Amino acid sequence: MKQPSKKTLLASLIASGLGVGLPAMAADESGATPPAAAAQPAEGLEKQERIVITGSAVPTTRDAAAVSVAEVDQEKIQKSGASSDMLDLLRKAVPTFQGRGNTGSTNANNTNQNTAGGSQVQLKNMDTLVLVNGRRVAISGIAAIGGKAFVNASQIPTSAIERIEIISDGSSAIYGSDAIGGVVNIILKSNYNGVEAGARVGSANNYTEHSAYFTAGTAVDKFSLTVSGNFSHTDPLYQRDRSFSSPITGRVSVVPGTIGGGSPAILATALNTPSASNPTGANATAPNLAALIANGTYVASTNPAIASSYDISQFQTLALKQDQTAFAANAKLDLLDNRRLVAFSDLQVAQNKSFTQFLPITTTVNVPQGAPSNPLASNFASVNFADWNAPKQYHNDQKSLRLTAGLRGDLGDGWSWESAFVHSRNTLQQLQGNVLFKPNIALAIAGGYDSSGNAVAGGNYSRVYSGFSTSKPFVFQPALDPFARAAALAPASLANVYGTEVIDTASQLDSFDASLTGTLGRLPAGKVAFAVGLASRREKLEAHTDENGHNTGPGAQQWLGGTSADAFAKSRTVNAVFAEVRVPITSAKMAVPALNALDLITAVRAENYSDAGKSTVPKIGFRWQPVGPSLTIRGSYSRSFTAPTMYAEYGPTGTRLVGSGVIQTVFGLANPGLQGEDGNNPNLQPSKAKTQSLNFVYRPADIDGLSLSLEYSAVDQKGFPGGVGFTNILQSVDQAGSASPFAGNLAKGNFPGLPGATPFANPGDLSAYLKADPNNSLNVYAIDRFMNLGGVKVKAFNASAEYEMDLNESGVLTIGSVGTIFKSYQFQALPYQKYYEYAGYATNGGTGVQGTLPKYRFYTTLDWQIGNWSATLGNTYVSAVTDIGAGGIVYETSTTLKPKHVSAYTTWDLRLGYKHEGHGGSMLKGWNLALGVNNIGNRMPPASPQAFTDNLADVATFSPIGRLLYVTGKASF
Repeated sequence: MKQPSKKTLLASLIASGLGVGLPAMAADESGATPPAAAAQPAEGLEKQERIVITGSAVPTTRDAAAVSVAEVDQEKIQKSGASSDMLDLLRKAVPTFQGRGNTGSTNANNTNQNTAGGSQVQLKNMDTLVLVNGRRVAISGIAAIGGKAFVNASQIPTSAIERIEIISDGSSAIYGSDAIGGVVNIILKSNYNGVEAGARVGSANNYTEHSAYFTAGTAVDKFSLTVSGNFSHTDPLYQRDRSFSSPITGRVSVVPGTIGGGSPAILATALNTPSASNPTGANATAPNLAALIANGTYVASTNPAIASSYDISQFQTLALKQDQTAFAANAKLDLLDNRRLVAFSDLQVAQNKSFTQFLPITTTVNVPQGAPSNPLASNFASVNFADWNAPKQYHNDQKSLRLTAGLRGDLGDGWSWESAFVHSRNTLQQLQGNVLFKPNIALAIAGGYDSSGNAVAGGNYSRVYSGFSTSKPFVFQPALDPFARAAALAPASLANVYGTEVIDTASQLDSFDASLTGTLGRLPAGKVAFAVGLASRREKLEAHTDENGHNTGPGAQQWLGGTSADAFAKSRTVNAVFAEVRVPITSAKMAVPALNALDLITAVRAENYSDAGKSTVPKIGFRWQPVGPSLTIRGSYSRSFTAPTMYAEYGPTGTRLVGSGVIQTVFGLANPGLQGEDGNNPNLQPSKAKTQSLNFVYRPADIDGLSLSLEYSAVDQKGFPGGVGFTNILQSVDQAGSASPFAGNLAKGNFPGLPGATPFANPGDLSAYLKADPNNSLNVYAIDRFMNLGGVKVKAFNASAEYEMDLNESGVLTIGSVGTIFKSYQFQALPYQKYYEYAGYATNGGTGVQGTLPKYRFYTTLDWQIGNWSATLGNTYVSAVTDIGAGGIVYETSTTLKPKHVSAYTTWDLRLGYKHEGHGGSMLKGWNLALGVNNIGNRMPPASPQAFTDNLADVATFSPIGRLLYVTGKASF
């Protein structure tokens, strides 16, 4: 890259200093420069190449920064062998991305991590701010219906990325909300001259993926433009296709062909419906279920026995099916000579379609006497119905748009300015397929008509609503047989019973920033760099369901198994001011013993939320070279915060069927799930954190090519906003009855406070009720309202080492390793509870929302380049953990959960590449070809069945893909 001039760097630096997130990034000549502060650097740095890096608002070299910055560039992206999903890349190449908060394509059947097919990234499993080209991005629209509030990293393909800069340090003083765990700054390609196109194809057992991209750029006089496009596809991966997640039994006893209640029974193996061996409807003769058992139609059983015979892995996905199309552009125009006034703009457009599949929706019905399918001469209660050929499906269509336009200028004498506007929007349409239209279930079963619509006693046709609306005309169709297994169900009888719920959401962010940077004078060690600025942004969330998905009002909650939520629209404004100063205390020319170079950096940012009050946070740091450039020591102390989401504050209450895993985890009982409601709280306050960090970088002068780094960080976060957790509520109420602080959150018969609701007053009442009949869980109603919860205390080390050896005629050999070590990860779910240690444990739900947090995780590579050839051997190591289920109180008081060893995990990757340079005068500048295999040994995720009841293993931490063979190629013109 052409070395930037001082003026360009100063202008670029302004860009990173203010912006909505006040980011900073490496300066370049593109028009997509982020808001940065462009003050003159310290005297000792003036002759070095000055860049702006993420985490600072003043200009500096990367080595001179006061924070540690990890970088993943295109070379590392390609050699990692990762797919086009950025989360897959980051989890592999940067071990700091750990825990349950890093969720994407492999959270396919985890509704607690609802991202609608998007990918969330979190450093050390803590709130992390994601920027694109140094500025904020609208969060995913799924947040408007209670999903995760996150920037969808999967909307940005890896082929469009120039590099990713990562700081794992509290940075709200620079960027504002969400930067407690750190910042991920995604920098898109720019300044490209020519055309490049490439493709990738990968294949594993029962799984394929492929992608293609192009990048083109040109510069004409004072105008430059870079554009890139990408298409990628990944197949869905099902639980049944991997041995570690199949079979999965013992989870559900409400299945087709069974009778629930106090006397469970299952159809005889040779039968698919009672009508195959019994008179039914008006001709039925059997007096009761006992008679049907006696004549061999049903076999008496128990709910655990029924649950143990049904394998749910035949339905559910491990990894999503995804199709992504994306386009990005960066443009710059010099309006005056010497870049004294520059116009810049960047644009990103993406569409991400995803598919995932769950269990079929089940329901227990009462079949009236005389119904065409009823084999009893009386009403038949507790009949379990579902169509095993109609699993619950999610089809997500996310579209994102982001446009930046701005001006920057050089005022001379070390002063620069920049201002910019950002419009960012994410929309989501979610189709929830194979949900049941409640008003038609009983009608479809009843029968009583002939094919012409005439009322006939015992008639084999039913009258049902058309068009999934009670306001539309009735139609007649064959009566539904709820006793039948899928093989005996007539498709025509399901026509107006199974439907699709339609949910539309949108998230929007509009922001403006302006900044001014310069110098505040000179000290003996150099100039004092200074940045100041202001920013304002407006955030908006909105969502609505179709007419059957409303939570309240006429016709509400008509979809059984769908999402019930009232229409929601809310916006807020956030205004901010910031300042940052870098003061050189000593420099090499001063010859102060043990103080070869010392800089002090301080920053402060104040934000005012129209709905959540004010937050003012400082940061103080230093950079110290005791004896010279071989050893650099950095340290910082900062305060950070995360503002509550608008949905958590003002979103409508949403009712849903909570999966069977909650009761399974707390009580160890098979069940069809319970009724849940998520509630808002307009009194939520920002979550606040204190962060301390200390970093050592050693590059010995007498060992050329060696670099060692060790960083220690400690984070103490309080009052993070979230739900109490249904497992917490159930556990507490069962232990304490009416004395539980959550006694008002749980009832049977209806949601607490509504007619028919009966509390569980005595200890043990809840567990006794659930043990009496698994179907009773459907009559349990729980409310989980948002609140400022407990805290997180994290102490961790990030370590890296790299050694490059020149082997002369034998090429260049580079050995590198990067890792994260958790000294402790203490989590307090509620303010009055104790802290629980999760470093070295696997948990999921309840007070264990951390997922898998190994004490040690490392990614090590051995890279050899000789001539046009290259070879890269990669190793991922994850230390053993202990599976304690939901963790915290649930584990501490459980009689069924015992610690289970989860083995250490090691995989090896290999990539071979060849690079050919074009000849002079040739249109083809060059081409690259690479062959690789990820996970050579086909290592599957280690079993962790107590914590991860949905898959029996953590498929977010450990990829379920297995051995993947791939080939990549690209050509440059």
